[in-house]
Amino acid sequence: MKTSLIISILLVIIHFNVNAQDEITSDSKINALQGEWVIDLRPTPQSEGYFQPFVIESIDGNTFKGTFYGSELEKTLLNDSWEKLYFAFTTRDSSNEYYHSGYLLNGTLFGITYCPNRNFTAPWTGERQ
Repeated sequence: MKTSLIISILLVIIHFNVNAQDEITSDSKINALQGEWVIDLRPTPQSEGYFQPFVIESIDGNTFKGTFYGSELEKTLLNDSWEKLYFAFTTRDSSNEYYHSGYLLNGTLFGITYCPNRNFTAPWTGERQ
């Protein structure tokens, strides 16, 4: 009887701790994205680093505002339902639209950029500035 009571109490404690951690983790992931990042856009793994700024100015629900490579972010979305915080957005230059997506994991951004008009795709990483 004592053993089953102890197990029941432990299961209740674990249940509440897991739920509290999920709530904290979700907010923490979103807050961790905001700020200034330096993105390494090197074209090949052997190339020297090619660094550009990525700034998340504000986050509102599942959208955010900022700039990447000197362009305003458009069509932004966040998904914090998974272990990693996923994001997607578009940018544009004078003649092309660029699609970007990625995730935040352990303080590092991992992403990929795709531009169909240029027949171009490239992975990238980012560190907080």
